[in-house]
Amino acid sequence: MKNESSVSVPQIRHYILLLLLLPVWAWASDEDRTTAEGLADMSLKELMDVEVYVPATITEKDPMKVPASVTVITAEDIARTPARNIMDLIEIYVPGAFWMNHSIGPIPGIRGFLVDRPYKYLVNVNGVNVNIKAHYGARLELLNWELNDIERIEVIRGPGSVTYGPGAIGGVINIYTKTAREAPGLEVGGHFWDRYNSIGNYVGYGHDSNEVDAYGYFSAVHTDGHTPDLFACDRDGSVFTSGYLGDPGGPEAPYPPADIFADFSNEPQIKAHMDIHFKDTWRFWTRYTTSSHDLMQGTAQKYLFDGEYRNFRQTRYRHLQTALENQTPLNDVFSLKSLFAYSSIDVLNIERYSSSFNNDEDNMLNLKWIWSEDEYFARFMFNYEPEDSKISAAFGVEGSYDTIEPAWGKDKDDGLRLSEAMISGPSSEAFDPVPPAGTGQVSTTTANYFAVGNGWETYSHAVLGELNVEWTDKMTTILSARVDKHKFTDNLFSPRAALIYELDKDRYLKFIAQRSVRMNTQEELYINNELGLENKPEKLDTLELIYSDKVTNNLSFQASTFYNRNKAIAWNATLRRTDLVGSLETFGLEMEAKYQKDNFNIGVNHSFVKQLDWKLADDISSSGISYSDYYYNVGGVPPVIINHKGNNLSNWANNATKLFTNIDFLDGKLTLHGDARIFWGFEGLQDGLDALSDAGIPAGAVAEVDHIGREHGYDMQATCDVSLMYRLDRFADVTFFVQNIPIVGDNKRYSYSSGFIRNYPDKTSWVEEPIVFGLRYRLRF
Repeated sequence: MKNESSVSVPQIRHYILLLLLLPVWAWASDEDRTTAEGLADMSLKELMDVEVYVPATITEKDPMKVPASVTVITAEDIARTPARNIMDLIEIYVPGAFWMNHSIGPIPGIRGFLVDRPYKYLVNVNGVNVNIKAHYGARLELLNWELNDIERIEVIRGPGSVTYGPGAIGGVINIYTKTAREAPGLEVGGHFWDRYNSIGNYVGYGHDSNEVDAYGYFSAVHTDGHTPDLFACDRDGSVFTSGYLGDPGGPEAPYPPADIFADFSNEPQIKAHMDIHFKDTWRFWTRYTTSSHDLMQGTAQKYLFDGEYRNFRQTRYRHLQTALENQTPLNDVFSLKSLFAYSSIDVLNIERYSSSFNNDEDNMLNLKWIWSEDEYFARFMFNYEPEDSKISAAFGVEGSYDTIEPAWGKDKDDGLRLSEAMISGPSSEAFDPVPPAGTGQVSTTTANYFAVGNGWETYSHAVLGELNVEWTDKMTTILSARVDKHKFTDNLFSPRAALIYELDKDRYLKFIAQRSVRMNTQEELYINNELGLENKPEKLDTLELIYSDKVTNNLSFQASTFYNRNKAIAWNATLRRTDLVGSLETFGLEMEAKYQKDNFNIGVNHSFVKQLDWKLADDISSSGISYSDYYYNVGGVPPVIINHKGNNLSNWANNATKLFTNIDFLDGKLTLHGDARIFWGFEGLQDGLDALSDAGIPAGAVAEVDHIGREHGYDMQATCDVSLMYRLDRFADVTFFVQNIPIVGDNKRYSYSSGFIRNYPDKTSWVEEPIVFGLRYRLRF
């Protein structure tokens, strides 16, 4: 039974569209440009005392010359926007970006890169990478609901391996936390989301002095989650079903769907952060976070425990990060920046359920992935920045030592399981010489079985450099390169060449050519090494042209066009592992503009990403990348063969438009925020349904395909948010918001499809997210 919204929305849709359908968004604000012009006249010593943030480069100081397409989300953007987490923020502000559900949790997509796991992105906190390297990739920090410790987020759209290291294929998400300089004094606040019953509170304190600057932050968020409308297709023998979970006659009836965004085992999300600066030279910071998600793909149902339906299939992440930084001028032209960091990540994933054995959340028979990984990391970066010179340069080295081992507080037999059948060995609680069917146990004959004892260790190192030459007052070139070496790989080379030309004052044309690389996950590197196979990296070659223009003091515009050629590593359904699946070529165009005055700003961006060509690798018959090259025999008499169809990326909307505005009233005491995101249809997923229909599916499944059409599956979706912030005085404010107001469609949040491998639409599912009311408050002392 579909949940009925408590809000009547048709009357407010037109007002919101009128509010949002106004011009234009800017790439850089007036404040950014003033800062850039002032920096040009500073000495090296003065530069060392000013925090200059220019992403995607290690030499350039002018934000207008950054050799990449970047979206910056500020602390004020976060405070005004009804975003639950960073995934929502990216979907609101970053051109074309959105996220989908999957069995491993929410997965982000940028510039057409959206695959079975978010391992094509890097997430950095204060310059330290926090990716989960063994299996998941970019998970940490993206799912936390409390964001008041964040000063800003930079999203680099497209490749970035040359600056940030292997893995930056689709993009880089840089998170910078607040310091005492940015958040002095005491601040407390909190939030409430009604449909999720999410309650969170935080406290932050900053002390800024000449000798020591100290900042501390703590937050706790408890979320019950929401039982959504979850549409899915299923098959029981020869009987096909489709519909909303829990409905009579629908899949898995009478089991209700799992709660979206529910806490893992009723454990709240926690953030604890401490940051200390010593005399502008040393910085020490440490951070602890926990987050979780539930399975929201396909028939993601609750299970019956002691007469009560409860969530079961969930994942929890815990992360401890400590870093020590130093920046020191060596003389008038050279400076040294050093970083030493230690991190520990703990992962527990409950994936299985069977009524035939004990359904304990800590039982190894239920756990698909459980492990921890520790890393010791060091970086040394030398910068050459002579005054009044047209040349600057940087050279650096990095090194890390990593261990994959049992989960926190566990031993090798009850706390280590990866890659479905990678366990400690025969002593593991998951091992059985002859495992009964459906129990989740493995034996030496199980596919991908590897006995790893207490785990394993790896190491990697890198050298990187950049040369920045200003040939004339108008033309600058930036040449960059990086070489990485992992214990289980050959050298990985990432080069970049950028030409930046100032056409006129505040008007730039930038051309960037680069290669970005990505190592496979630690588990896949280990398996290939054990099998004597070569660990080849994923490679992305990109050409990008960027035009940016400050048309007037208030109006800015930017357009980017890019071509990508990708040797794609993704899920191989035959091997049940990630491997090379094919070659992909895409083309994209992004346009963004902003009109900004003292009391309001209005912005818009549009993204178009189109697949040009997709070729499956040898011995690969299907993938979740595209149906344009596809051949899968699902059997039957006569056989059902799903063949190629269309020329689109499967899990992508070719066109996406985003709008947002902030308007101040009552001398700035009241701020109205509105944002909207429009996805003009998911052409690649529709290709899959068409390919299935063309294959001659059984009569029983024809009704399911028709059912998806009646529910407007994969059609246009348009959604908006509205918030109203009232500042009682400069020490307190409160924000009321409404999130997920449907304009077109039913707030469908689609699930990632890895391709049809059965003769019915087994990968089709979506969650209809609810309209949500909520509030936030902040008090400063």
